[in-house]
Formats: sequence, structure tokens, C-alpha cells
Amino acid sequence: MAHRPKFTPKKRERFLDALRDTGNVTKAAESVGISRRAAYDHRQANADFAAQWEDAWEESTDKLEAEARRRAFAGVEEPVFYQGEKCGVIQRYSDTLLIFLLKAHRPEKYRENIRHEHGGAGGGPIQFLEIITPALGASPTLPETNGP
Repeated sequence: MAHRPKFTPKKRERFLDALRDTGNVTKAAESVGISRRAAYDHRQANADFAAQWEDAWEESTDKLEAEARRRAFAGVEEPVFYQGEKCGVIQRYSDTLLIFLLKAHRPEKYRENIRHEHGGAGGGPIQFLEIITPALGASPTLPETNGP
């Protein structure tokens, strides 16, 4: 039987810290010397750990959102070069991140609203024709319909 590293309380805490920082289960597991599968198995078996995992994941996602907001509003500095020499910087903002933030926080106003409706003739309800399969040797019968 292969040796499985023990997932001690100290390792669990370090795992959760790494998950908060990276938002990556594989990296968090590697940081404490366990497999990704072992982390998921432990989460499945331990409700308290599962709740802590969810909290760590939410914190990680909050950090992502904060960074997206910073890049959308404050931008990032990009160096400008002339003839191979840095001669200045420009501030770049992310319209794409701004759009995603608007869609997330005001979906009723900014998300794509595509609506598919299916209807019958003249916008009425769809009428289905039920075909009755006859027994072997019998003639097929179709129900009466009220329309074309």
C-alpha cells in the first residue's frame, strides 16, 4: 500500500491559506504535500472543512473582483519605448473588465438579453399532433385536427 501524507489540522490551515491566495486547488494541495484528489476527498468527508474551503474560495474570488475593479478604474502603467529606450509610461484601463463588472453588478441593465419564444400559428400555442402507432397489421389512425 502506498504511503499517503497525513492531512493534519496544520496542513489544512496552510492549504486554506494557499487557496485564499491562489484560488487554485492544485497549487494549494501541492503547497502542503498532498494530492488534489486527497483535498477533494477530505472536503467531501468533513463538513467543517468544506465550509472553510467555501469561505477561502469566496475570499479568493473577492480578491479577483477587487483586482478587476482596480484595473478597470485605476488602470496599469505600461512602459513606452523609443529606439529601444524607455521614454515614459502610459496608463492603460480595461474596458473589458469594466463591462464584466457592470454585467455582474447590474445584470438587468447590462447583460445580453436574448429571449427565444416558440409559438404556433398566429402567435398562439403550439399544437402537437399525436400519432398513434397501430398494432402489427392494423391501419394507422390519426387524430382529428382543427386546422391546416
